[in-house]
Amino acid sequence: MIMLKKLFFKLLPYASQVSYNNYKILSREYGHYKSAKLWQSMDKNGQPIPWYSYPLIEYLQQLDFSQKTIFEYGSGNSTLFWASRSKHVVAIEDDPAWYAQIKPKLPSNVTYLLVDNKEDYVKAIHQFSTSFDVIIVDGSHRYDCIISARPLLSNTGFIILDNADWFIEATAFLRGTDLIEVDMAGFNPINGYTTVTSLFLTRQVSLSPASDKQPKTPIGGIEQYLDHK
Repeated sequence: MIMLKKLFFKLLPYASQVSYNNYKILSREYGHYKSAKLWQSMDKNGQPIPWYSYPLIEYLQQLDFSQKTIFEYGSGNSTLFWASRSKHVVAIEDDPAWYAQIKPKLPSNVTYLLVDNKEDYVKAIHQFSTSFDVIIVDGSHRYDCIISARPLLSNTGFIILDNADWFIEATAFLRGTDLIEVDMAGFNPINGYTTVTSLFLTRQVSLSPASDKQPKTPIGGIEQYLDHK
C-alpha cells in the first residue's frame, strides 16, 4: 500500500506535489492542524506558542530573552511561552473566566493581574516603576494601550503588536515615535487566514542570538551549509 501511494504521488504534476508538501509542512510540522483541532495556540509537540504569525514566532525563538523583562496586554499560551524564555513577565487580563483558566498554569516568574476596567487596564503598565524590554499588545483596547505603554519601553527594547494590519492608526503612532516597524505576515496558529504581527524596534535595540547559528533552518526548510562551496 505504501509503495502504491509513493507511485501515485510521483505521477502527480509537480505543482500538485509541491502544494501537498506545503500543506503537510503547515498542518504537521508547524502543528497548525493540532492547534485548530484543539483550539489552542501550540506547536506540533503541544508546546505553548503565542498566537502571532509563524514567521515572528520562529524569529523570536532564535533570540536570548533570559535577562529581559516582558509586559503583556492579554494573556494565554503566549504568557507561558515568554515565561519559559525571559527573566520576568507581567501579564494583564480583563476576562475573569480566562484569567481563572490561565492562572494555575503560570510559573513563579509571572506577575498576573486581572483588571476588568478599561481605564485601569490601559494604564496598568504605569503601576510598575520600571521600563520593559519587550511590550506586547495583544489584548483589548490596543490603540489606547499602545499610547499608554510607549513611554515605558526601554531604550533598547521593542514592542510587538499582533494583528497590526487591523490597527493602522496605532502603527502610524509608533512609527511617529521613531520606532522601526518590521511587519511579519503569514499563517498563525488556529486560524484559517494569514495575519500580520509587527515589531517596533528602538534605534538602539539589543537583540542577542540564543545560539551561534542564526538564522536557524526554518520549519520545513532544507538544512545545508554553502558558505565555503
